[in-house]
Amino acid sequence: MTFQQRLILLVTGLVLLAVAAVTTTMAWTTRAALTERIETEARLAAGLLARAAAQSRDIPQDVDALLSERLLSEATLTAHLVALAETAKLAPRAINDRLKQIAEAGGPDEMWITDNRGRAYLHNLSGPDPLFGQDAKGGPRHGAYAGLLNRSPASVVSEPAMENGKLMKFAGVAGVDKPRIVQVGADVRRLGDLLRKSGADGLVDGLIATRAVEAAWLLDRDGRVLARGAVAADGASLSDADTASAKAVPPGGDVTFRVSGNSLLALAPIKYAGPTPTAAAASAAGVPAVAAVRVPYTEPGAMLSRQLKIGGLVGIFVLALGVYACMRFARDQMAPVERLGEAVKAVEAGRFNPLTLNEAADRDDEFGRLSRVFRRMAMEATAREETLDAQLVMRGAELETKSEKLAAAEQLIEEEQRAARDVQSGLLPRQLPVGRDSQFYGILLPGHTVSGDFYDVVELDERHSLLVAAGVSGGGVPAAFLMLMVRGAIREAARPGVGPAAILTHANERLCGESPFNGFATAFVALYDRVTGTLVHASAGHRGAARIATDGAVQYLSEAGGPPLGVRRGAPYGEATTVLTQDETLFLCTDGVLQSVDGQREPFGEARLAAALAHSRGMSVRDRTEMVLRTVQAHVGADGILAGDLVCLVMRRLLPVTETAEAV
Repeated sequence: MTFQQRLILLVTGLVLLAVAAVTTTMAWTTRAALTERIETEARLAAGLLARAAAQSRDIPQDVDALLSERLLSEATLTAHLVALAETAKLAPRAINDRLKQIAEAGGPDEMWITDNRGRAYLHNLSGPDPLFGQDAKGGPRHGAYAGLLNRSPASVVSEPAMENGKLMKFAGVAGVDKPRIVQVGADVRRLGDLLRKSGADGLVDGLIATRAVEAAWLLDRDGRVLARGAVAADGASLSDADTASAKAVPPGGDVTFRVSGNSLLALAPIKYAGPTPTAAAASAAGVPAVAAVRVPYTEPGAMLSRQLKIGGLVGIFVLALGVYACMRFARDQMAPVERLGEAVKAVEAGRFNPLTLNEAADRDDEFGRLSRVFRRMAMEATAREETLDAQLVMRGAELETKSEKLAAAEQLIEEEQRAARDVQSGLLPRQLPVGRDSQFYGILLPGHTVSGDFYDVVELDERHSLLVAAGVSGGGVPAAFLMLMVRGAIREAARPGVGPAAILTHANERLCGESPFNGFATAFVALYDRVTGTLVHASAGHRGAARIATDGAVQYLSEAGGPPLGVRRGAPYGEATTVLTQDETLFLCTDGVLQSVDGQREPFGEARLAAALAHSRGMSVRDRTEMVLRTVQAHVGADGILAGDLVCLVMRRLLPVTETAEAV
């Protein structure tokens, strides 16, 4: 695809993108505004229905409370009236006649007054005298009224109940002059009819009559429809999904919405002012919990579709106009670009002629400036290429000379390493002591660069041997030189009767005063008595010296001593004493064993060394040493690093304990 075609596609694409963006934004903005308006209307309708339902529940309660207060007042007045009548010595028949006159004049529908045994001997209705308290299963004279005889409680109000075809509500108080029950009752059937007319059905019918919604429902917490109404007969049903959404509405939440087909369903929880009953009690009593209204929801989608169609027509017109304009513009602007393309190919082929860009360079726009800059750069690049060819020949000769010098330097370093390694291996003991009382074994595995670690065994006399394991800082020839100084200083001070602390003190003074390098050394020196198995030892900053018991227990012996050799002149060194019994072993190694790391840079350390030594129980000194070295190499693996030379010196006591006692 040519640049001209890309330019046309770019410009027309940007124009179409702008048209599509503006059209889509306006369409979605309009749709959002319509949706918000519909949701607002649905929220108001659902909220209004919910508040009306809450108030319709509170009205019966308030009316019942007022009626209970009235009945209690009438019962109290009746109690005083009967007390005054009996004080006036009126006969029971006269009192009953007066009670009938009060009922006919608008007083309570029923009045019952008992004696102190609960027999209603005074009443306004004809018939036998009932006995209060004998019908404990319910009715107007159930057992709760019997407590009024002893004023426990002082008053009782019962719920409305059907009696003799009437919906009666009763209230009773204790007598004011003597123990008795005074009960009055009223027929509340007409009041119930009035409350039913102002209940849930009336609320829904009133909302539907406004034609603001398609349908409305009142549901309980279990999703059962308590009241419904719809503009159209076929729109008064709720789907299972709608019912499930209604059941999921939180009791104290806000209005929620659900799009169902071409309608919007608004669900509002009904919040009651008084104490709200439990879900089970509310469902059993038919208390509305959710108000649902459905409003039309087709207008936002229709508006969106109409806006998108208009945008599509505008986009087609803009596309045609943009293609025509871009083609005219591209033909005028692509001529200098084509000249520049030909010039680039000429530069690449090495046959560039600056005169070919004269026409493009004479333009006053960006293409003219670009042509002039390119012509100057092409001429400079041609001259620079010739200069670089000459410099390349010179740099090749210099590189060859430096490669020869680098090879000579690498050979010199290798010879120095070989010399240092020869010095190191030549100073190790060629033969370790042998005998029936002890078993010795030493090994050195050199690292990539010589680090100067060594071990030594000096036989002071027929009874005593000096065991040494030392590590030197650095590598190469300086490390080999420090190794010579440390080994020489230790052997110089090794005499019968001289302890390990004195030997380390002498070696430290020599290294601090005579070493030409800024290096130091760590050392572990032990004086071993072949007869008693006594081991007097001292450490100069050296780790890895361990005593291995016959049961495999490992004890490190680095607690006595001082700082590394060559660090501080006049440093004191202490020493400690350990007794090796039959088959116990002294294991010495250098830092190369402890500091070798694996691929995660985790050092081998004393804990892994102790575990390896414990697993080597019962092995010979050679097998035990080789097993430890294999463990270190396995820990390092292919990605780890060996920390210099691996040096081990192992001594195992073989003399039986009984022979030790006889020798002493």
